[in-house]
Amino acid sequence: MGSTMRRIAALGASFAIAFGLAVPAAEGGETACTVPVVNVGGVSQAEGTSAGYTTLLFTVSLADGGCAPQGSVEYRTIEGNGSPVDPAFVAKESVDYLPRAGTLTWSGRADTQTVAVKVRADSFVENDEMFSLHLYGGKGLRIGHSVGVAWVADDDKVKTVPLATTQEGEICWSIPPHFTQATTCKVPLVLSRPWLAGPLTIRYRTEGSAHEPVKDGVVTFQRGETRGYAELAVVPGQTGKARVEFFEPSQGRLVYATSTVVISPAG
Repeated sequence: MGSTMRRIAALGASFAIAFGLAVPAAEGGETACTVPVVNVGGVSQAEGTSAGYTTLLFTVSLADGGCAPQGSVEYRTIEGNGSPVDPAFVAKESVDYLPRAGTLTWSGRADTQTVAVKVRADSFVENDEMFSLHLYGGKGLRIGHSVGVAWVADDDKVKTVPLATTQEGEICWSIPPHFTQATTCKVPLVLSRPWLAGPLTIRYRTEGSAHEPVKDGVVTFQRGETRGYAELAVVPGQTGKARVEFFEPSQGRLVYATSTVVISPAG
């Protein structure tokens, strides 16, 4: 391929990435790719008991899909988890944590990035409380898990039973059949504190379209874990929604128990 054709191919690939399209296989047998997907994870951390602040880190990762990532995403902190929940479990901006907002940028490497948020330490006995990091405004990238829940665990009295939550607004990308990536969608579930008395289980089921319905799935948290995933198989090339319902935790309590997942084709 001459230099002019290579420049045209590069421009075409850049256009496809910018508008959320799958990039076709190049001459010479190069593997096709899909537009990179950015996800934010949940986190649990004790608030601290002395004066001042502790630092909580959100992890923002990128599944590059075989394409060199070139793009950015906006982020901001929000109270709660983006869904209606009991106000008693919602951390308040500027009271329980300091708000953050900004932009994360990737330029050719799919490195994981972090966003640090300061959480106010105190000696008051209170509930475990949540706030979240919300991703939006993706440019050159697709957003998958747009909300990462942060549980601020109260450490001013002994607690052994965790709270669990999920959130609305997840997106799963249905990979076309000619790509080799897995077609499993993972919906996150976050505990407010590690469960230390052996495995903790939470059941789930799904309904809707563009996926294989799950009748009796189980999320299992091993000792010390705070994050688990409900898995469902998406149907390649189809668009739809899946409603995931969590129920019957073996220990603890569900603060928000449903997540509506939008399923969209990759290209």
